[in-house]
Amino acid sequence: MIRDSLFVIRGVALAVAVLLAGCGKGDDGQQGGTQGALQEFVGKDFAALEVQTLDGEAQPLKDLMMEGKPVVLNVWATWCAPCLQEMPTLDALGREGKYTVVAIATDADAGQVKEFLKKQTWGPGVRVWFDKLGRVTREKMGATAIPASFVLTPSLTVVMAEAGERDWVHASMRAEMAAALKAAQ
Repeated sequence: MIRDSLFVIRGVALAVAVLLAGCGKGDDGQQGGTQGALQEFVGKDFAALEVQTLDGEAQPLKDLMMEGKPVVLNVWATWCAPCLQEMPTLDALGREGKYTVVAIATDADAGQVKEFLKKQTWGPGVRVWFDKLGRVTREKMGATAIPASFVLTPSLTVVMAEAGERDWVHASMRAEMAAALKAAQ
């Protein structure tokens, strides 16, 4: 029993250390080698992935396909300063209605995320889902550092992957997303 508890504690500590180490930007504005690593997911289909709602219900990503819009999928945590810096721009992008914006929180407790969200001024344009300690987002999406974001076609194929904080409503980012989506047609 004690050995199992120590194993779990070590595993959680390692997961938190990996996420903390990735939170932030390097001197070049990127997250070390994370940007390059995320590129291997361009062209992948995320429709089969499943995370949770903040209420603990299963949330398959394929549910987004019914909306027929491109998706910006962001992986974040409440304790990650660069994640929080970009949230207002993700919210603004989502409120415009051209994209469905989903932010998957990788905190340890969904209840804490809910409480955190109550205090934020951003939010109506972003759906917040949950992936406890980033288990799915790390293994299936390669999000070993946060923030990490993916632009998906309406059928949930990744056309663009970004590591680090971005201004999602800046003209250059809009142009980059539009070009990636057009190239996928």
